[in-house]
Amino acid sequence: MTTTTGDLTGALVDGRYRLQRLIANGGMASVYEAHDERLDRTVAVKMITASDLAGFDLAAFTHEARTIARLSHPNVVAVFDQGAHDGLPYIVMEYVPGSTLRDLLNRRRLRIEEAAELCGQILDGLQAAHDAGLVHRDIKPENILLKNGGRGDRVKVVDFGLAEAVHGEAERGGPLLATAAYVAPELVGGGPASPASDVYSTGILLYELLTGEVPFDGPDPAKVAQRHLAEDVPSPRRAAPDVPEGLAQLVTLAAGRDPATRPVDAGAFARRLSAVDTRPVAVAGQLPRPTRAVETTMVVPGSRPRRSWKALVTLIAIVATLTAVAFAGWWVGVGRYTAAPSLLDQDASTVDAYAEDLGFEVEFTEGRYSESVPKDQVLTQEPGVGERVRSGGVITVALSLGPERYSVPDLVGTDEDEALDRLEAFGADVTVEHEYSAEHDKGKVITTTPGPDTEVKAGAAVTLVVSEGMPPLSVPDLVGMDEGRAEEALDAEGLDVGEVTERYSDTIAEGSVIEHTPGSGERAAPDQKVDLVVSAGPEPIEVPDVIGMNVDEAKKKLEDLGFKVKTGQIWFTGTVFDQSKDPGEEIPKGSEIWIWAR
Repeated sequence: MTTTTGDLTGALVDGRYRLQRLIANGGMASVYEAHDERLDRTVAVKMITASDLAGFDLAAFTHEARTIARLSHPNVVAVFDQGAHDGLPYIVMEYVPGSTLRDLLNRRRLRIEEAAELCGQILDGLQAAHDAGLVHRDIKPENILLKNGGRGDRVKVVDFGLAEAVHGEAERGGPLLATAAYVAPELVGGGPASPASDVYSTGILLYELLTGEVPFDGPDPAKVAQRHLAEDVPSPRRAAPDVPEGLAQLVTLAAGRDPATRPVDAGAFARRLSAVDTRPVAVAGQLPRPTRAVETTMVVPGSRPRRSWKALVTLIAIVATLTAVAFAGWWVGVGRYTAAPSLLDQDASTVDAYAEDLGFEVEFTEGRYSESVPKDQVLTQEPGVGERVRSGGVITVALSLGPERYSVPDLVGTDEDEALDRLEAFGADVTVEHEYSAEHDKGKVITTTPGPDTEVKAGAAVTLVVSEGMPPLSVPDLVGMDEGRAEEALDAEGLDVGEVTERYSDTIAEGSVIEHTPGSGERAAPDQKVDLVVSAGPEPIEVPDVIGMNVDEAKKKLEDLGFKVKTGQIWFTGTVFDQSKDPGEEIPKGSEIWIWAR
């Protein structure tokens, strides 16, 4: 492919995008702030400028861009357009004024609540992509944009699938297209990317947001990548002891080396993140808040201060009482409570024993359907992971019923209304089509798509094909046939003769069909009759009296009425003295008449 180096500021792309300012420049692409002159708006144009892009597939790049463009989520940078400029592929994206998450991390350490909030927004954007069948592959702070101002839609995830689209499946070579500090172990081993790969990278990112550092780092990216494959990610509490235990457990769960042990996708990760306590915990060894000194030496008036054994006994009693009261208050308010452990990775067969080993009891509430959590695995728990619970207390869990699926019923032969009622039971989005059928009466179901016993989601699209009755017959061409032959031709096609009327015709012989309804080649139902119009021959015309007229005038008058005129002349006066047809007689138009003149 053709490549270009240097700043393209000022270039007009596709006749509409004016590149105004180079925002960022990397080894694979350059990003420009641009003005869309057609829609008068500011956009970002990412120009793929890397040289030696082996395996580049423009069709794959175009397909990926179009797939990303279908994403519509406040936490995903929107893609508006794609194409190629002077041989360089480009995509046109939403312009996000602000900075990257990397810029923020370089400036300061994040609060724990802030880190959880940012991670939650990242996961919301990723889930929209996972639902659309997209995997990001390269989650890192540089690919997270932070809008200036605002909170609810502050985070924007960018660059979905870009590396895969540029290099192609055959040339990816494992983790080389992902960033070593965040790459999932299965990619290091040459396995395919999946939503669980994004979950791993996001877990590493959350570790960094909480601690200010990544768990595996070093100058050699290959060695860093291998550590993901060979080592477990440590608890972030080792680097940041103020991280709550439940949140730390979730980080190590998301960053587990085995994809099967992680939350299945970003949505499952987000639900668990929203359930944990993100309040920082007190760290042993930190300086306590200043306290006021209490005087414990009693002074006897009129003498030198001296220690009193009675005062000492009294003091000991007071201290003991206060200690007992404080301990009782601590036990009632704090001491008998602990952080709820995570039961979210257990299933119906293990959760009781697992909770009992941790000193808790389990109660089950009504299960719920889930697209992401396998059937019979714990879907939710109350109290949530890391929330306060009494030691030895009860944790209420709801098990996943698995994906909500319904079996398409066998509706063949049923009435249309009955079929619609049965499909309404799971909210099917029904499209009704009609076809002729020799096997099914009108109004009966011929077939469904998907077919009977197919498992579908609630609200799935189902096409219902309903019979219009027997297929129509084709009417033969009857024009010119006599009535008897026409009836035989209709009988051969399964049709009957309907009403027969007559009409004069100068071209169709008497007794033959002039026209019929339905016409030749038209469709007719098996019980439909075909009406015939039969010729009554030429229309009869009354013969005028031309005796005594000039022969030429008489001939013209008769010809104007449609007769064929023959003349005979005895003398040369030119006056008609006789005619072959009597005046007032009605004869068919076109008949021959002789006139004689003298």
